[in-house]
Amino acid sequence: MRRRGDARRPSGARWPVTWRGFRRDLLLLPVTAAETAAMYPVAGPTETTLYAVTVAALFLRRRFPVPVLVTALPVTFGGHLLIAPMVAMYQVSRSMERRWTVYGWSLAFFLTSLGPWWPSIPGAWQSRDDALLFGVLSSALMTVGPTAMGQLSRARRQLADHIQELSRAHRREAELIAERAVVAERARLAREMHDVVSYQVSLMTVQAGALERTAEEPSARETASVIRGLGATALSELRGLLGVLRTAPGDAALRPRLGALPDLVKGSGLDARLEADLPALDALKWPAEVEEAAYRTVQEALTNVRKHAEGAAVTVSVDVLREAGRTFLAVEVANTAAPSGTGSRPSTLPSGGHGLTGLRERAEQLGGEFTAGPVDGGFRVRTVLPASG
Repeated sequence: MRRRGDARRPSGARWPVTWRGFRRDLLLLPVTAAETAAMYPVAGPTETTLYAVTVAALFLRRRFPVPVLVTALPVTFGGHLLIAPMVAMYQVSRSMERRWTVYGWSLAFFLTSLGPWWPSIPGAWQSRDDALLFGVLSSALMTVGPTAMGQLSRARRQLADHIQELSRAHRREAELIAERAVVAERARLAREMHDVVSYQVSLMTVQAGALERTAEEPSARETASVIRGLGATALSELRGLLGVLRTAPGDAALRPRLGALPDLVKGSGLDARLEADLPALDALKWPAEVEEAAYRTVQEALTNVRKHAEGAAVTVSVDVLREAGRTFLAVEVANTAAPSGTGSRPSTLPSGGHGLTGLRERAEQLGGEFTAGPVDGGFRVRTVLPASG
């Protein structure tokens, strides 16, 4: 478990002093004082000052581990203090990121701690060879102990950091899985509602409109008009509901593709034919935005024909254009004039998009061109879209 003040601290960073660490530092004062009093009942002013500086420097060891260790080396060489230098060595081992740097300072600490055991040094405790061997072993323990404990503490801290990072990653992964499951379920519901309910209601509305025009009884025409109006309202509300369900508009699975054009033309209820080499078009791997724009162009144009020129012949053509080294997708929907006697009164059947203005804006956003206007007594809608922006 990570201690307070350790949260999100990169490995090797200097550690700020916390209240818990400050209390630990306060414990060093009586311990080092007792050590000094036990080993050297009488100390001169110079030695006393050196001890005080070494002990005081321990309060800064978390921020400046190496300078504090350097400060403690003189008392280590003289054999005056043991605990303070070992604490400084522990902090260096715990804080430094590069192991070879730690090992280098450990070697320096080991060689320095051998000072009192060399016979040639004035004031050495012993002068016999066995004493020197004992000194080497003691210095090795003084060095290996703090270094190993520091490395162990550092590894434990890094492990705690990795565990917390892994825990956060697992929580995030679980959230993403749950979100994807929700999006997938909403998309499935939207597809089912669109494929089943919307299709059936659209047919009902179209049939009601036809009955309204052909029925001889006024009551039948009135009833058909009511049914058509209710169906149109239901379609509008259904499209709004589908928009709410499709919370991930960028999901390619929800975007109509060029392969859906045959079903769109066939299900329009119009005298329409499709002129397109769909396998060749699919082989070009158009961006999803381009395929959706092409589909919406055909959808909106067919809806307008059904509203304003029912009974007219419609030709839907999709071609590939290449100009100046660029590839374009050209979509054109052209209808002839409505047969005489069928009329052209407006219908309340809602369109599949936002009208011709919406088609123009969509084409311009993709870097394409949109034109619409009367041609030879009929009407033509044409969109040219680049394969890439």
